[in-house]
Amino acid sequence: MALVVGYDRHPAGRAALVFAGELAGALNVPLHVVHVVNGRGADFDAERQRVADALGAADLQWTYHQIRGDPAEVLVQVADEHSASMLVVGRPQHGPEAALGHVVTGSVARNVLRHSRRPVVVVPEYGGPT
Repeated sequence: MALVVGYDRHPAGRAALVFAGELAGALNVPLHVVHVVNGRGADFDAERQRVADALGAADLQWTYHQIRGDPAEVLVQVADEHSASMLVVGRPQHGPEAALGHVVTGSVARNVLRHSRRPVVVVPEYGGPT
């Protein structure tokens, strides 16, 4: 059993990462953090450190994967490779720029939901205490 989370530097991506880390820790299962990049990859060490800082749990077993490709396809593939119990993704971004991207390619969350044979948890960005 394992969990797979899609990570990016947007607030919803970070929220998904924190949620998945807490869930993996509570279930005592490994977490596979998947950061899909387009074109040149981001600085692997710097991004991995951001993930470590966000997870913060010393006893959590996790692996950082930086992969090029279509985000939804990569997430489903990594989940299949690691026999994940579920996938965790951030809720789609909002705003005019995001809306144009969703029209062209669809949202990652929607495409993961469409193609995954595993349960998918969609996490909104945290709005903080109310």
